[in-house]
Amino acid sequence: MIQIEGVSKSFGNQEVLKDIHFEVKKGEVVCIIGPSGSGKTTLLRCFNLLETPTSGKLKIGNSSFEFSGKEADKKQKQTIRQYSGMVFQHFHLFPHKTLLENVIEAPLIVQKRNKQEVIKEAEALLEKVGLLDHKHKYPEQLSGGQKQRAAIARVLALKPEILLFDEPTSALDPELVDEVLTVMKELANEGQTMLIVTHEMGFARDVADRVVFMDDGYIVEEGPSESIFTNPQHNRTKQFLAKLL
Repeated sequence: MIQIEGVSKSFGNQEVLKDIHFEVKKGEVVCIIGPSGSGKTTLLRCFNLLETPTSGKLKIGNSSFEFSGKEADKKQKQTIRQYSGMVFQHFHLFPHKTLLENVIEAPLIVQKRNKQEVIKEAEALLEKVGLLDHKHKYPEQLSGGQKQRAAIARVLALKPEILLFDEPTSALDPELVDEVLTVMKELANEGQTMLIVTHEMGFARDVADRVVFMDDGYIVEEGPSESIFTNPQHNRTKQFLAKLL
């Protein structure tokens, strides 16, 4: 479904991604783990061109793009973002709109779809994430976990083929983490393709088909989740997991 080949990314003189080769297949759940500053979020942001790779290739669907230092143009970004939706750490809900208005905004404005149809689908999505009773509330009236579940519903409203999650629970109080992970587990069980940057090792072990360990801008090791967590091959992976498990 989505593939990068030989991708590197630099900010000035600092190279944060180094010759990355990586793909996500349809229906696959892939978790990216690793220490802070290892390049996880930058890699995720390259998948939908929130960051343009300095070099390398990106393939998604039937489209292929090659990068050589220039910023991706508007058409490239629009093409790639038709396939993907991103859930951020800090929700990014519109504060002046209700939950329902947040969820219907993009399908109406970007996809120019029928309003009544979009509202019906949005209410179904809010029910799916346990928030239908809150549809007329504003973000400031919700807990962090509720905001993040609303953010997931908003992304799902665009019917993306792949969901990108950037540490979706890192801004939440510990007691609110499970309600978000439960929604993500349900999506995984339904066959939703997902690429997830996370510090939740238990979630990665239980839900991911494949785990990718990054350090210092490289993919150090990747494999089925169970093998990464029970029998990592690289010493750096072993060191990292020993501190967390």
